[in-house]
Amino acid sequence: MNTGQQTCVAAPVVAKARRQTELAGAELAKLLRGRVHLDEPMARHTTFRIGGPADIFVQPHDMEDLAATIRFARDKGLPCKVIGNGSNVLVGDAGIRGLVVRLAPKFSDVEWLEDGALVGAGARLARLVKEACEVGLSGLESAVGIPGTLGGALATNAGTDTGSIGDLVARATVLDHDGELREWTAEQFAYRYRYSNLHSSRASVICAHLRLEPAAKEDVVAKVNRLKAKRAGRQPLRAWSAGSVFKNPRAVAAGKVLDRAGAKGHRMGAAEVSRKHANFLINRGSATAAQMRELIAWAHELALGRYGIDLELEIELVGEHCNHE
Repeated sequence: MNTGQQTCVAAPVVAKARRQTELAGAELAKLLRGRVHLDEPMARHTTFRIGGPADIFVQPHDMEDLAATIRFARDKGLPCKVIGNGSNVLVGDAGIRGLVVRLAPKFSDVEWLEDGALVGAGARLARLVKEACEVGLSGLESAVGIPGTLGGALATNAGTDTGSIGDLVARATVLDHDGELREWTAEQFAYRYRYSNLHSSRASVICAHLRLEPAAKEDVVAKVNRLKAKRAGRQPLRAWSAGSVFKNPRAVAAGKVLDRAGAKGHRMGAAEVSRKHANFLINRGSATAAQMRELIAWAHELALGRYGIDLELEIELVGEHCNHE
């Protein structure tokens, strides 16, 4: 009886919210040259291949579009999430309320300099590594095997055991939450292990100047090839994943902790701990966000119970995760 009453009350509320979303989407579409979609499945835009629909999904055509979108969200009081390749997020099955703005493949221009590069936030890291080899610049080798774009990498200070992307930043152009462009120095990012203050400041990187070192092409290529072989041998690079799920504790890598605890191969539905690397949780084809979160919670409790290690998430949980919130 109570359930029925709640459904009857909720239905008009849902219908009203839906109508408001449609009106906001139509209004925004008139302001932009880029694409605006309603109810866009986020599984199409994340490397996990998981995620419910974004209320309003925007692919801005240019900088003016992006700034207009940010201001629109602010003026309408709508949440706004900027993404690149969706490589470090787990989107809830119920999707994302408000706006999602995808910078990739737009904002991906790259200008190579004698001692570095000017790079758009939408540029894929794999492309940057490849082109750095071609022009004979060293420094980006630490990005080998990392999925995603420069913008996402700068937001999380992505990296490997050979270094982090934040080490390369000279300066950057960011868009603040009011839709205004700002110039940031490297110090303003407050970089530390897998952290920047972009999230707390609600700013998004538009482009960055990376400092790189001139080197012989053959030496850069050889180093990249060695790292590629190393990553391919121990990480499930072809699987649907978000990369490392947990940050590495200081004493020992999270993957080793979970491996020793016997996590490899454990499954929750179609979500599985990789048999190649225990800190990679993979979608076997039809995993839901609920299954992946259940597996994450299981792995966390396993490490805590066996070794007293409280693993911290490296990926970001985005949107509505109905079974947990």
